[in-house]
Amino acid sequence: MESHRATSPGKPENLILRPIDALINWCRAYSFWPMFFGLSCCFIEESTALTPRYDMARFGAEVLRGSPRQADLLIISGTVFKKIAPVVLRLYEQMAEPKWVISMGSCANCGGMYDCYSVVQGVDQMMPVDVYIPGCPPRPEAVLQGLVKLQEKVMEERPARKIFHLAGGTQGTQRPLAVDGVNKSRDPRGPGYYGTPPRGTAVTPPWFWESRAEVMWTPPPARIELTETGKTLAQALGEKFGDAVTPAAATSDMQTFTVAEGRVKEVLRFLKTEASPRFLRLEDLTAVDESTRRERPGYPDYTLIYHLLAFEPPTRVRLKVDLHGTDPVTPSITDIWPSANWYERECFDMFGIRFDGHPRLWRLLMPHDWNGHPLRKSYPDRGTALPPYTQASARKYQPLDAAKYLEGRLGADEFIMNFGPHHPSTHGLIRFILALHGEEILAMDTDIGYHHRSVEKIGERQSWFQFIPYTDRADYLCGVANNLSYLQSVETLAGIKVPDRAQFIRVMLTELFRLSNHLVWFSTFTVDTGAITPTFYAFAQREKIMDIIELITGGRLHPAWFRLGGVAADLPEGWKELVDDFVKGFGKLVDELEKAVTRNPIWEARTRGIGYLSLTDAMDWGVTGANLRACGLEWDLRKKFPYSAYEAFDFEIPTAPGGDCYARYLVRVAEMRQSLRIIRQAAQGMPPGRYITDDYRYAIPRKEDTLKDIESLIHHFINVSRGPTLPRGEAYTATEHPRGEQGFYVVSDGGAMAYRMRIRSPGFANVQALPLMTVGHLVSDFVAIIGSIDYVMPDIDR
Repeated sequence: MESHRATSPGKPENLILRPIDALINWCRAYSFWPMFFGLSCCFIEESTALTPRYDMARFGAEVLRGSPRQADLLIISGTVFKKIAPVVLRLYEQMAEPKWVISMGSCANCGGMYDCYSVVQGVDQMMPVDVYIPGCPPRPEAVLQGLVKLQEKVMEERPARKIFHLAGGTQGTQRPLAVDGVNKSRDPRGPGYYGTPPRGTAVTPPWFWESRAEVMWTPPPARIELTETGKTLAQALGEKFGDAVTPAAATSDMQTFTVAEGRVKEVLRFLKTEASPRFLRLEDLTAVDESTRRERPGYPDYTLIYHLLAFEPPTRVRLKVDLHGTDPVTPSITDIWPSANWYERECFDMFGIRFDGHPRLWRLLMPHDWNGHPLRKSYPDRGTALPPYTQASARKYQPLDAAKYLEGRLGADEFIMNFGPHHPSTHGLIRFILALHGEEILAMDTDIGYHHRSVEKIGERQSWFQFIPYTDRADYLCGVANNLSYLQSVETLAGIKVPDRAQFIRVMLTELFRLSNHLVWFSTFTVDTGAITPTFYAFAQREKIMDIIELITGGRLHPAWFRLGGVAADLPEGWKELVDDFVKGFGKLVDELEKAVTRNPIWEARTRGIGYLSLTDAMDWGVTGANLRACGLEWDLRKKFPYSAYEAFDFEIPTAPGGDCYARYLVRVAEMRQSLRIIRQAAQGMPPGRYITDDYRYAIPRKEDTLKDIESLIHHFINVSRGPTLPRGEAYTATEHPRGEQGFYVVSDGGAMAYRMRIRSPGFANVQALPLMTVGHLVSDFVAIIGSIDYVMPDIDR
């Protein structure tokens, strides 16, 4: 830590000012007024440091401030994005002197593992930083250690001269800005790597012509048999549309059709309104840039992908549409599914595909003045390949004016409120633009993309194994539940069979993370409506879950512990005792939380009848998870499309008829009880056997096997270095993620990494439907509504 002296070298210090310095420094060091700028995973551990186990108040930083004008410490925790960077700088510059900055986590320090087009490679290029906290994410203890380091720095300052307007003296941040190539390396691997190829370069298709992936033998992809429902659907489409609809010869996951671009809208309308079954939900809409396929002939310039869902019987279907040209144009389907609005905007934003008839086709995730379309194969994938993002950049590129979002929807007596992108009740970096008449909301729009980590682009340069840690961070509260969604798709494509023991372990840990997520949701939702006490009880129980996760996996928030074909290691000694002890006490905690909240008159007044969403609208807008079940529909992928080992467990699907904030609360509380049932059954019925498949063409072999035969050793070397080679093909699977239905669509071109990596995130659809629940309510109701939805921004923005 640097020491800043008020006097020149060799000159004696002022004996009067010296004790004044000491007194001021003592007062400041033990009474920080921090304003958190929570960006991603790091903020969860920062907020955990406030709770009873850690109690940040003991370190002189208890009083959190919501306004920069009342704060003297800015803690920037997590990934800084180019869309949010101007807001970060603006808040820092509004703070009064003296002020200090803590940069928390490898992403805030240097971009971390997100060397990509949308992330700032270090906040210290925009503002000076006093203390860096390393880690991804750092533990809560690291936050406390960072405060201690800042206290030591403050105790060395000489503020009296500044206070009395005398020459000299030091207070607050004194460091200069970091400059790329001068006093900063933006290479996320650290200094000393200039001139060496980044990790993964040697196997990234198609530019490296000696990739061993080209000569590795790969089995064919897994194939499914068509159901009677599928055969009937194919016959109906053939009779109605003839050659305009071509069924795929074989698929790994669901029935697939290629549709002529000029007829796709007719086909989609037929599937929603006339087909049997009726596909009421647009599950996902995305695209693939086909320009760098290994065998380029036969592919169009782009392929548009529609995934549709029928509720009864549970059925999925995929439509593929060939698009040609640099900037293709295709019809909008927003008049068939209103949820297509954001999906089409995202395709335009990321690929440059235009949708004729879209009500307002402009950028969704990227800033309004962004140049280029990032998911095109020609677009640079690494942030370090782009110019550094500096303080001048943050001042130049400002958010779009709020009035543009509500253009044509404002009356003479209405005014605009920006709610976010940085606000304690927005639950992450999101900007709601509200048109108000007094306190009543008459119209609203949503600006997302402030947490866009370009994870789908990164998925195209990471091996199938290397991408697993990125899935943990796709939803930073749900850990290995994200691993499971991703691995289900890869295992479906490759036909990998997971042993029973590994399946049970996966289910148990996924349900533990469901409880962890719901406890954080319960805490934030009740805080938003005025209750603080439940937070401390909920976080105390969540720490017990983290203890179990840490014992089994070695990690907390992001274990990245699931593997292709199983899990990373067998369960350690002592795991069952810890799980059993947790199971015994957790049910009582839920009882206590319900006693404090469920029949509380203030709680009921804030949530009953607020944020109503009809079942028809929920299905039409693609709303999933507890938000859908709170509209009365018994729909849970663990039952409707059973996966992993969920068929072996006895549990119920909680529903509620209200469709409002209170119903969403009731469903999630009931889900916690059901998750507890599943965990208890998993612990009691844990089967013996392997924790990883013995198909070592794809899996990382057990260490003991590598010591016995050369083939296992070779597979170990290949799979942990280059990674396994998957067959050409595609697969989409979804899981009942704690926040809703999370799907991964993986496309393989026969290489060691995905050709296209797509995440269908539950929050994306859930948040798009917010205007249906919001217009006509008050601003105070809006806080309760967004709290009831349960979203986090990396899930939405990816």
